[in-house]
Amino acid sequence: LTWNANTENDLAGYKIYRATKSGEYGAPIATLDGNPTTYTATGLKMGTTYFFVITAYDSVGNESARSNEVSKSIF
Repeated sequence: LTWNANTENDLAGYKIYRATKSGEYGAPIATLDGNPTTYTATGLKMGTTYFFVITAYDSVGNESARSNEVSKSIF
């Protein structure tokens, strides 16, 4: 996954969410501190479609709205 960097001064990092059904996200699969703009998903199964969203969070834990959803089918 790649995304544009957040430019807020109090950015603390990003949270990555993954699901196998559109819009059905649970806890984040990764929390990335700082301002990285890439993440490599691991443990994906062949024949499965995955959906991803990203949020940004600040230094006191406030979390942004979710990004637009993207999907990837593994074949």
